[in-house]
Amino acid sequence: MSFRFKLDEPFDEGFRRIALDQIERAQTQLKSGEDQAVAVHETRKSLKRVRALLRLLRPALGDDVFRGENGALRDIGLGLSGARDQHVLTETVDKLQAAGTLNGKALINSLRAAITSADGHGEPLTTDKAVQQLDAAKKRLAAITFGASGFDLVGAGLERSYRRARRAFKHAYANPNDEAFHEWRKGTQQHWRQMLLLSRAWPDYLGARAAEARALSQILGDDHDLAMLVAFVRTREGALCGDQAAAIETAARQSQDDLRADARPRGERLFAGGARRLRKSVKAYWQAAVAMKGRGSEDNRLAKPGAQAGRNQVARKRVSRRTGV
Repeated sequence: MSFRFKLDEPFDEGFRRIALDQIERAQTQLKSGEDQAVAVHETRKSLKRVRALLRLLRPALGDDVFRGENGALRDIGLGLSGARDQHVLTETVDKLQAAGTLNGKALINSLRAAITSADGHGEPLTTDKAVQQLDAAKKRLAAITFGASGFDLVGAGLERSYRRARRAFKHAYANPNDEAFHEWRKGTQQHWRQMLLLSRAWPDYLGARAAEARALSQILGDDHDLAMLVAFVRTREGALCGDQAAAIETAARQSQDDLRADARPRGERLFAGGARRLRKSVKAYWQAAVAMKGRGSEDNRLAKPGAQAGRNQVARKRVSRRTGV
């Protein structure tokens, strides 16, 4: 996958390569003619990757540039979200029904009908308009230059993003409301994607962190979907009676309680270490990986596990000949 910095590539060049590739992927999805909900979902994932990349380089970009580009991509995603949000609400009802948390045929049918008949918020962004806006974003991102170089280009952003996610984790359980958990979810998603971006520094370790953050973000994503369902029900007084709305909210909150209980130990493990320590460690990993790549023999040894075993066997034979053992 191209959503990785390369060891032999300057970070500024990697930034432009990755950003442009993800925007082009988003445009391809929008032009594909596939199911709209799927196309929008894949497009928004690409945009979130670029936004995680922007946040990683935020100190080097400067706050004004970051806010402008991050806001532009966020607005495109929000403008496309109408059909996707309806699809998510329907899937959430399916999950509650399958789990046996939400029961009653009449209740479920009323809820599905309310979701189907709901209007989107505001004027949706057309595919053509979104593609045009992404073209403009591509030109701006391609023209960005940086004053710094080396790992310092990403180190400060990594520390800042991780610290923000770590604080959001603590805040979510100190103040357990939907907004706090949504903020933690966003920070966890960004950490997941930033670990992917830097994973070539140590694929096993940083890949494991990325996988853990991804799994946690999926739990928090389900929590957010339930929060969306509760918010939707509260705004549909005409379509659902008071008892129905209360039953749906009760089912959603029970499921959220379970999800949040599952998420907590994962968060304790993922966010155990401090932000400054993570930055220093990943910098050391990156520099070591660059050095190993410069020594082709080291790369070959890492790439071929059996090769080291063969070397060890040759070394043992040499020792035996010298010692007579």
